[in-house]
Amino acid sequence: MCYGASSPALSDRSRFPTLFRTHPSATVHNPTRIKLMKKFGWSRVAILQQAEEVFISTVEDLENRCMEAGIEIVTRQSFLSDPTDAVRNLRRQDARIIVGLFYVVAARRVLCEMYKQQLYGRAYVWFFI
Repeated sequence: MCYGASSPALSDRSRFPTLFRTHPSATVHNPTRIKLMKKFGWSRVAILQQAEEVFISTVEDLENRCMEAGIEIVTRQSFLSDPTDAVRNLRRQDARIIVGLFYVVAARRVLCEMYKQQLYGRAYVWFFI
């Protein structure tokens, strides 16, 4: 019984046949993200993710939903602990709508790097968990 595990990988009954959880999968947010993107007419998005299984599975689901909705993913950047290069690459790709998937410690680093790279203000939208 899990009370706080959100990894989509845990939904795989062949790997975890006896696991039950009270917390939904992290992919539960993806339909809402897609609806917001469609509502505002955003057709190009970028993804910044920490290289952890929970985020990899969530991004795979998000990519499939974006493809179905006709939303282009302009870049998918990942990082282990230092997001500097990944955020710099977002700037190079002219990413404006960015879905961020990472834990809170990495979020602090991303926010600092986002500020340094000037990826904030009216021209940018960031989605955080």
